[in-house]
Amino acid sequence: MAAVGIRHRPVGGPADGYAGDVPDVMPDVVAGDVVVASRPSLRARKKDATRQLIEDTAWQLFQDRGYDATTVQDIAEAANVAPRTFFRYFATKEAVLYPELDDVLDELSQAFDARPATEPALVSLVAAMDDISDELSEGREKKFERFEMLRRAGMQPTSAFVTSRVTAAVEEMVRRRFGDDPEGDLQARLAAGILSVVMTISNEQWLAGGAISNLEDEAKNCFETLRRLIVGTTGPSPFLTGG
Repeated sequence: MAAVGIRHRPVGGPADGYAGDVPDVMPDVVAGDVVVASRPSLRARKKDATRQLIEDTAWQLFQDRGYDATTVQDIAEAANVAPRTFFRYFATKEAVLYPELDDVLDELSQAFDARPATEPALVSLVAAMDDISDELSEGREKKFERFEMLRRAGMQPTSAFVTSRVTAAVEEMVRRRFGDDPEGDLQARLAAGILSVVMTISNEQWLAGGAISNLEDEAKNCFETLRRLIVGTTGPSPFLTGG
């Protein structure tokens, strides 16, 4: 009989009401070459449900009262959770508007790391964005709704919260590739800065066009326009070929 083993996964710390290390995901059971799919524990399902409840409640309040007029305390009370529970899931009120951001940045980082190490960093970044285009293109209606909330609050379509998180993540990706090479810091800052500008302008273009096109296509067009600004109108795009 094949040996049966348990492949443990990292566990989180105890949550309110739990005394001890209860895993967020039950471990996979391996029997020979067969892996029995793990399923979220009761604690993990409750955590996911709480996060979704806070997010849904916040968005409803933003729509009803406006983003500026809604406080974290309002959200917590409406969701029937403590403010500290809100901050366990979201660092700031603005973070509730971008619940997918951390997952997207994780996917982008993995796609970037999978690119050839000798490839120019900006080329790898554009290719990585293309690799996760399905994730980036999800929720078009919600994206437009989010931009409308920000517009009504007098905020920019690309918020400082998103810009800072994306910039920090991209800088870390590029620095990780360069290691101790002193040029890595400059390339990291430039790549992050360029992406920040492209994000801002592509969002503006997308909204100006009525949010009909794909936001990712607007970003690609911005990168291609940047190429033409640098190398002219002839020749293949280095952002697409690595040349």
